[in-house]
Amino acid sequence: MSGPSGGAGAGGRGTRGRRPGRGPQVLPPSIVDATSRFGEDRRRKPVGAPSPGAAEQRGRPRSQRARVAVLTAAAELMVSGGFADLTVEGIAAAAGVGKQTVYRWWGSKADVVVEAVAEGYLTLPIVSLGDAGDLRADLAAWLRGIRSAIEEEDAARLVEAIMSALASAGETSEAIHQSLIRPIMAEIDSRFREHDRAHPGALPGPPSFLAETVGAHLLLHVMFGWPLGEERIGQLLDLVAPAAP
Repeated sequence: MSGPSGGAGAGGRGTRGRRPGRGPQVLPPSIVDATSRFGEDRRRKPVGAPSPGAAEQRGRPRSQRARVAVLTAAAELMVSGGFADLTVEGIAAAAGVGKQTVYRWWGSKADVVVEAVAEGYLTLPIVSLGDAGDLRADLAAWLRGIRSAIEEEDAARLVEAIMSALASAGETSEAIHQSLIRPIMAEIDSRFREHDRAHPGALPGPPSFLAETVGAHLLLHVMFGWPLGEERIGQLLDLVAPAAP
């Protein structure tokens, strides 16, 4: 993916576990595509999510030094190899800890990456909504790009972990929302507003409402598997950006 990478993790939040003196790792667009939840945060606990303190109950409390090493290693390995090549064994080796140390605190490599994003160690690239002068064509290309990215089997596991984090209440959910969701929604909204300024009265509704409609539809696809085939994309575009007569 290309385009702006948005806020770096938990901008404005505390510095717990932050990489001292260094900015977050930023993935090149060719590594992994990030998708996102749109709209309001869902304030519910995901099924199967651990209860507070579950990590400590499974073993010793987290060593802050080991935690920082693991998150740093995961971020650097994501930059160098991408999510598909990332393994818990590789993270542990790069961090200088045992594999069981990683599994004691995180359930999977996806969970490590989500925390690395939330804590500002890693910035995932955001899908860029291009501007070739044709809003309908730009939206179609953008939606197809997201569909292709999240339908890849390995990337889907990262998407599921991000969705789970977003569905839970707390700092991680807010950090993911700030670093991924808001920048994406801001870009869609900006694109509709620019089109409205260039072509007054051409849109079938208020720009912000149309942007939210696109975001909500994409959310249904990402979270619940609603179809996003060519027919559905065409129907959505007919609603928010009808072709010129």
